[in-house]
Amino acid sequence: MANNRRIFCALLGLLFTQTACSNGVRVDYEEEFVISETAQLENVRVLELDTNDEDNQKVLNVFRGDLKDGVYAYDENKHKTYILINTNTRNYADYSFKLDKENKILTLFYTTTEGSVTNKKTLFLIESKNKHPLEEIKLINNGNDDGFLGVYTN
Repeated sequence: MANNRRIFCALLGLLFTQTACSNGVRVDYEEEFVISETAQLENVRVLELDTNDEDNQKVLNVFRGDLKDGVYAYDENKHKTYILINTNTRNYADYSFKLDKENKILTLFYTTTEGSVTNKKTLFLIESKNKHPLEEIKLINNGNDDGFLGVYTN
């Protein structure tokens, strides 16, 4: 019985060790960090929002009229910027964000292909605790620099 208890404790210890190692922190020596939809880094948080939510519909109303395919920005205040990706005839996918914290540049990477997606909207919120954590938001589409089709301010 004592032998079974030791085996059980050893297996339990291995399980804890494996869990701790698999949840370790990744260090990136190039000073660029990937930001997921919910990760927070250097007081900047990026969230993908539900476009059907009532509060988010109010934000979508800021982007008035018939919008072309493309990326739009709305600076609600010094702490909140919304990024809208409007799709009518192109497919937008593979969104990822990287923060260059030294130069205070947030880059949104994505790909586009021709397609037939009808009136799809993707909405991101970039939120910060500091007044000016970012100097620039860059867009990279299919590996090439891209620009906002419209920028709205409050």
